[in-house]
Amino acid sequence: MEYMIVESKREFTVSLKDYEREKRINSRLNIKKLPFKISIDNFCSRYKEMYQDLKPLFKYQDGEYPMKWCFSTSKRMKIFLIIFEANEIGKEIYKESISSQLPEYSYKTIAQIIDEGISRGFFEKLAPRNQESRDSKIRNIRPSEELIIEFINWQIDLISTYNIFQNKYK
Repeated sequence: MEYMIVESKREFTVSLKDYEREKRINSRLNIKKLPFKISIDNFCSRYKEMYQDLKPLFKYQDGEYPMKWCFSTSKRMKIFLIIFEANEIGKEIYKESISSQLPEYSYKTIAQIIDEGISRGFFEKLAPRNQESRDSKIRNIRPSEELIIEFINWQIDLISTYNIFQNKYK
């Protein structure tokens, strides 16, 4: 058995198996959390527009740059986010403290990622912003200026794109 789907002035048919799958997915979406009222049927057709609007924000550009490197694996991303947060709140952060926050990875793996980030200039050994280091052996790690700029600009682009999308459907 097939079902006719009408979506954004386009019709197509899907199998019963795909139709049931779509219904299961739709039943678990948290659309009530959206800042505007929309039915599940309208959301499904609008979601493709939202995806198209947001898609460029998740594509890597050509070339080597800090954020691309940091987000290329889940390990790097987790390490970056810990370093970024510590930098923003002025907290001291170093290899051992990162390792204790990520027990699923070995200290050696974390140290290698941090060392590679430092050698590429994506991370820097700098004193914490808000406090003096208590131990001269500790080498505090902070994101480079370029990495901070890329990450914050990416977040601004996300917010801006989302705001444009949200205003379309108010």
